[in-house]
Amino acid sequence: MTIANTCFEKDTITRKFVGNLFGNGLLFGPVTSMGLDISANTKQNEQFIEAFENILINSINRFKSPWLHSDFIYSWSSLSKKQDVYVKVMHDMTDTVLQRKKTEFKLNNTNKRDSNNDYKNGTQKGSGTKIKPLMDLLLELDEGVFSDQDIRDEVETIIITGYETVADVLAFFFLLIGSFPLVQEKIVTELEEVLGKEHRDVTKQDLSLLVYLEAVIKETLRCYPIAPFGPRFIDKDVKLKNCTLRPGHNCALMIYGVFRHPMWGEDAESFRPERWLDPASLPSNPNAFLAFGVGKRNCIGKVYAMMSMKIFIVNVLRNYRVTGDHTKMKLKLDVLLKPVSGHYISIEKRV
Repeated sequence: MTIANTCFEKDTITRKFVGNLFGNGLLFGPVTSMGLDISANTKQNEQFIEAFENILINSINRFKSPWLHSDFIYSWSSLSKKQDVYVKVMHDMTDTVLQRKKTEFKLNNTNKRDSNNDYKNGTQKGSGTKIKPLMDLLLELDEGVFSDQDIRDEVETIIITGYETVADVLAFFFLLIGSFPLVQEKIVTELEEVLGKEHRDVTKQDLSLLVYLEAVIKETLRCYPIAPFGPRFIDKDVKLKNCTLRPGHNCALMIYGVFRHPMWGEDAESFRPERWLDPASLPSNPNAFLAFGVGKRNCIGKVYAMMSMKIFIVNVLRNYRVTGDHTKMKLKLDVLLKPVSGHYISIEKRV
């Protein structure tokens, strides 16, 4: 935790391996949804996702091959050529959408000026508040603040870091509650208490009342942190208990190990959501829960991620009962922690 709160620069190894994808977006930029609709073109959507997954796999393969850490040797490798193709697929798609959004933005500005004139003349019929995606907000800034590449870097960072992480957390979540039916029924009971038996839409106020559901999500993240380590570049002396880390080196915060430290209690290896309902049973250091990072480099989308996961889970569990067996699960690491396969989950319609 000391390192995370002291050194804010991302490590040079991660930047080297995936920096050409994220550019200077929030992930790598200095410390100081999105308007990208990929649902309209299914084939393009699949290509975007496939390219991203292959980039993660290739990054891990490079990391496991010390001779490829040299940029010169790597540039001549087949892995580098494949990576360039996948990065181009993602950049081309984002650039295409960006140009379309810029055209729409200019048209909307023209319509907005006309609308303002109508308002002054008393002919405007009405207006409402519209939620603006990230890309629109970036385009609204004064011209010259962000280049097209700056906007692309930010948007791709948000999409990529949000899409894969939330999906993997949900996979672990359903596998765990399928393995612990009593936990699942407690969630369903809470849903009925908060939402009633009718299948109405979930409101923001409802989400804050789903206390036990949030506890289960947090316990899922503790048992299976999607980012099992947090890389940092040491840019200043960092004094720890038994040593001092000198600047100029990379290091990794082993989040997976922190979540199994004895400070979580004798049952640190066990899945027990109830621990989050009793503050006395949690570690005294508030920074011990590193699932969303810590310090100035913590996850910018953590509130949105929790809201979207809760809404998704509510709609699934109101309609289906989940069964699973987490003891058969095998884990793999391709930058993110994820199950090797997901076929240990099954669902049945609730009566």
